[in-house]
Amino acid sequence: MAQNEKILAGVLEIFRHNPQKQFRVDQIEREARRDRLGNFTELIKALSFLEHEKKIITDGKGQYQLAQEDTIVEGNFRANDKGFGFVKLDDEEADDVFIAADYTKYAVDGDRVKVKITAGGNPWNGKGPEGQIEEILERGLESLVGEFHPLTDEQRKVSHFIGYALSNNKKLHKYRVYLSENGLMPQMGDMVKVSIKDYPDKDNPESMTGAVIKIIGNKNDPGVDIMSIVSAHDVRTDWPEDAMAQANAIPDHVTEEEKKGRVDITDQPAVTIDGDDSKDFDDAVVLWKLPNGNYHLGVHIADVSHYVTENTPLNEEAFARGNSTYLVDRVIPMLPFRLSNGICSLNEGVDRLVLSCDMEITPEGKRVGYKIYPAVMRSHGRMTYNKVNQTLKGDMDGLEDKYVKLRPMLEEMADLHAILYKQRHARGAIDFEEPEAKIIVDDQASQQTSFFMNVEQPKR
Repeated sequence: MAQNEKILAGVLEIFRHNPQKQFRVDQIEREARRDRLGNFTELIKALSFLEHEKKIITDGKGQYQLAQEDTIVEGNFRANDKGFGFVKLDDEEADDVFIAADYTKYAVDGDRVKVKITAGGNPWNGKGPEGQIEEILERGLESLVGEFHPLTDEQRKVSHFIGYALSNNKKLHKYRVYLSENGLMPQMGDMVKVSIKDYPDKDNPESMTGAVIKIIGNKNDPGVDIMSIVSAHDVRTDWPEDAMAQANAIPDHVTEEEKKGRVDITDQPAVTIDGDDSKDFDDAVVLWKLPNGNYHLGVHIADVSHYVTENTPLNEEAFARGNSTYLVDRVIPMLPFRLSNGICSLNEGVDRLVLSCDMEITPEGKRVGYKIYPAVMRSHGRMTYNKVNQTLKGDMDGLEDKYVKLRPMLEEMADLHAILYKQRHARGAIDFEEPEAKIIVDDQASQQTSFFMNVEQPKR
């Protein structure tokens, strides 16, 4: 290989191994010297040649970067409702590749695709790379939720379709999904979930085919808008039989057998403090002053793992759900209500299994000791932020006895809160005071009915 070609190959390798990096000449020279590629003059000649051959690009001020034309990459297509889209590459640091409408190869939002870069990104004018989709590797859209539009009897005979669904999702709204009959017969205006069979192609660029797998209800019926969103995101609402059987077999109270090996802290005045509308209570707190002047802080968390154990149907279902889903007018829980609002909820006045953490904290906010252990506790009060704040202000009008009785403890909690808050700020923490939107709906709540919002400051 001629010396000149060796230098060209070596310099191009420097760029190829750092495709996103912009190099100054002195940085390239340092790398080239390490690889013994040649002297400074030969290096400048190589850079000039590579730029002329469009292998690298420059800002004209001494910085260079690899040009990415003709490279093949893979990523996920993100459609825009105007027809074009972007492909997000697997490399987190790589720029998204712009795909013009004519070069999407009829990919649908969410598809995994293979892309040929037709124009490399230019970091000096802010333009990202451009490309064209060469191949659709995997479909990202298997089902969608849309409004059903029936075809006329004549159209049905000719096409063998009962109608089509139109999604409200603006990225999918241009596609009519023509539906074959499979036993489910929706009415005009019904929201339906459909599984996709055939995807857009050259002959049918703006349509797909599929079948109805679920009729959610008429779009004007209360709650159907919310359940359409639930279905569109594949949120699991039904419980497998074996998971429900496991949940129903769990006792609704703590048994004597379960208390064995656990510390009994039912006499401690632990309380739960949550929002006015909360139904499940998973943590409780208790506080008192020790003889040495330090604070004893107890934090008790509902011991769900006692009931939901590894390799059981309930655990597998909870894992699949991942979290509870909070919607405008309902909660879809990660665990059946029998558990989440019952035995796994620290309800007032009943024994519950918890994992406890007792901490000793100085008046300066330094933790000087702690221990973690399984326990049995009993909540001495289901309290709310509003009423606790009212108690701390000294306004006891209309408050239940528990607030009066536990007011000294709540005041000491407020003192410790102030101490820990100060410590947090000393460590450089930032507070974000953002208003919290609360949507209040009536019995007829749906997209067509009005609602109003209460904007509240977060409670501290």
